[in-house]
Amino acid sequence: MRNSYDPEYQPEGARSNPGNRSSRTIILLLIFLAVLAAVLAFILISGKKKDSSSPDGSAAISTSSEQTQTDTPSDSPISTETPDTTPGSSASSETDVPFPVQDDSWKLILVNANHPLPEDFTVTLKELRYGHQVDERIYPELQQMFDDARAAGIFPLINESFRTRDRQQEIMDKYIAGYEAEGMSHEEAVNKAHQIVAIPGTSEHELGLALDIIAEYDSDSSATWSWLKENCWRYGFILRYPADKVDITGISFEPWHFRYVGTQAAKEIMEQGLCLEEYIDLINES
Repeated sequence: MRNSYDPEYQPEGARSNPGNRSSRTIILLLIFLAVLAAVLAFILISGKKKDSSSPDGSAAISTSSEQTQTDTPSDSPISTETPDTTPGSSASSETDVPFPVQDDSWKLILVNANHPLPEDFTVTLKELRYGHQVDERIYPELQQMFDDARAAGIFPLINESFRTRDRQQEIMDKYIAGYEAEGMSHEEAVNKAHQIVAIPGTSEHELGLALDIIAEYDSDSSATWSWLKENCWRYGFILRYPADKVDITGISFEPWHFRYVGTQAAKEIMEQGLCLEEYIDLINES
């Protein structure tokens, strides 16, 4: 008789039995299958709950029309203000309410020394790279114009776009201070600055519809301005301050300054050789 210390000794009830092993194996397999079925059922139920969160079965994601976007017609840096490249400009508050609402008259808003923007003017702006902004409604045509220019071997660059009224005042103050530093009285400095920089509230730059455009690679920009002058109307833009309209616009010739007015108005203005002031008078008379 083997004792309990014998490595091969087992009590009678504990000896190996093939039948018992098979039963235990089946029981364990059934338990495993039951657990697996429960896990799969839980996954299926969770999936249905997620699918119900949106009509198309995907989780709904809220988006905002004010989302910042980084596409831009050019890779222009923020420009510095100089007397030669700064037509007057002004500012307005940046909100999500376009002005005016529910019509296209916004395209022909006249802004000049005699027609300042109303204090409550608002505009929804599209963010471009390097701090530039434009009215979001003109962006598709602006982008197309720049794309087509590049395809033609012209590489335009945005030098100035929307400016706030505070920014315009900063520019004005900078010129006044500069002229005073040259020895002018305050009154003389203010008068001189007003000849170069538009009084805040009277510049097209606060509309978000005006752009100063230069060349990306060409130092004198003449090829760029020539292409834009010939083709800008196709995209709803006009050369805003032509050389032969200075007495009407009150602004000296600026080959870099283009203004969005919509494709129909742009075509008529460019074909008839008008400036915006003349075109608005013409449509008001008809």
